[in-house]
Amino acid sequence: MKKAIVFILIVALIILVTPGIVYGAKPAGNLASAEKVVWNLSADVMPKPPYGSLDIPGSDTASKLIVNQPNGNTEVTITGAMNGLNPNTTYFVILSKGYILNTTFPGEFTSTVPRFTITTDEYGAGSWHINLRDENFTGPGSYTLSVWINGSGKTILISDNFIVAVN
Repeated sequence: MKKAIVFILIVALIILVTPGIVYGAKPAGNLASAEKVVWNLSADVMPKPPYGSLDIPGSDTASKLIVNQPNGNTEVTITGAMNGLNPNTTYFVILSKGYILNTTFPGEFTSTVPRFTITTDEYGAGSWHINLRDENFTGPGSYTLSVWINGSGKTILISDNFIVAVN
């Protein structure tokens, strides 16, 4: 009997101390997923000249671009963690339509998301974040976008194209 009580106490302790597995399911139609998008030096994807004259080697691999389609009112969040840029410098961030290699700037994605600026710190780092909602899109569908970073009137970084699905 004593062994049975000790056994029951040990099993009870294991159950209470060991964290349980939580099972959950995402709702149907959930688009939530984060994607790391590659940055390119402008001369790597566009014709030179005019592209490439102000490219900063290494800034493409040191910087990150994260695209996420969460649930809720936001269709997509886009976050840039810029590194390897010139210190204490202001840059324009431009959300553009998807591009075709070695052509020209395809135009801004929409007038509802104007270009904006970031200023790097003394180490050449800076970050930014934007949320796009239904009103930033013309309706349901699949949209191909890209992000361009301009400094001193010239493009220096261009992200790979990425797709946003809007329901």
